[in-house]
Amino acid sequence: MKRRLIYIIVSMLAMTACGEHRPHVDTSDTRVEISIEPFYQEMFADKDGSYGEKAKRLEEKYGEYFETYCSKEIRIGVPGEEGFENELERFMTYAENKEVIATCDSVYAKYAAKEGEKLSEALSYMKHYLKGAIIPERAYCHFSAFNNKIFVDSAYISISIEHYLGSECRYYPWLEIPMYARKGKNPENMAMDITKALIYANYPDMSEKDDVLSAMIYQGKVLYVASMCLPDEKMWRIMGMTEDELEWCKKAEKQMWGYMAEQKLLYSTNPLDKNKLTNETPFTVFFGDKSPGRAALWCGLRIVESYMESHEGTTLEELMEMGDAQTLLTEAKYRP
Repeated sequence: MKRRLIYIIVSMLAMTACGEHRPHVDTSDTRVEISIEPFYQEMFADKDGSYGEKAKRLEEKYGEYFETYCSKEIRIGVPGEEGFENELERFMTYAENKEVIATCDSVYAKYAAKEGEKLSEALSYMKHYLKGAIIPERAYCHFSAFNNKIFVDSAYISISIEHYLGSECRYYPWLEIPMYARKGKNPENMAMDITKALIYANYPDMSEKDDVLSAMIYQGKVLYVASMCLPDEKMWRIMGMTEDELEWCKKAEKQMWGYMAEQKLLYSTNPLDKNKLTNETPFTVFFGDKSPGRAALWCGLRIVESYMESHEGTTLEELMEMGDAQTLLTEAKYRP
């Protein structure tokens, strides 16, 4: 994987990835130990000297990460440029930012250690299953003033902690973030979101066609791999749904698949069709207002599961590298 930023807005036992009994494997030879480091706390700590001196210390310690954070995440320029010091001071002294930081501290203190342990286990599984994957050595929490949620490089991954303050946090309605988008903003999602982001980073969508089926199956592959790297995580959480929403998908799977086939949506290359079926929305318009958003991805995941069950020698790396969605569907012998 080339050093680049990617933004984020096997042979198995006879068990189902979509179920709650996914296999645990021995990762003693691929053990990864990582913690989620609070870069944002050092960033917002009381300064010693000028803002220019503070920037210099942070640049010396964090290198390219700090430069990327400043230029790409909070967009105040590059350290050393004319006007950078003033922009840094403006960002760090903005009163509303300081209030949010205090809330971030309480969440970090309560959840960071636990999520770090979960992340270490997930990345150990990833290293076991995806031997060619590049796994960063450092994981950071940053503060982006509610901008990008995650950014990834081959050396590090960083999450914006203010996106994990809990779905009921008062800041989200103030920012007019809709209810359906708030359910993913719980601190228990940090390790899971980092895991998924690294799967996306290592295996970008290389589908041969730009249609709904290809999008569904690519996302289904990512969800499948994430579920194998997080064998103790609830499937509804991995899907980005509530428990009731996943139950709806399970009950409606056959009807969803039949409707997409009958309406010729599977091979649609219309971006609107793809967005409505695979992007985060309050509900999936084709399936009615009782359906969850991205409900079609349940079918994508089930297709991938069916393929892996009937191709026991296939590794997760081989699965992720398959670009022909139609061949995967045909060989999966999927029967909802």
